[in-house]
Amino acid sequence: MNSVVRYFDSLMLRELVKGLSVTFRYMLRPKYTVNYPEEKIPKSNRFRGLHALRRYPNGEERCIACKLCEAVCP
Repeated sequence: MNSVVRYFDSLMLRELVKGLSVTFRYMLRPKYTVNYPEEKIPKSNRFRGLHALRRYPNGEERCIACKLCEAVCP
């Protein structure tokens, strides 16, 4: 019996079956799709807003070298 188990371990069938079981489990779950502009999901209470580059009243950027401009700019 031990040689049979070693043979299947050498073929990595156990890992293959584990991987396929995870794949099929996620494949059979219902899909969760949101049509974003029309439907919006509720935001978490911890949501703190979007990144934005702030400006002074005179129009000058309030740069503190935080690199938010890289995060905001596509």
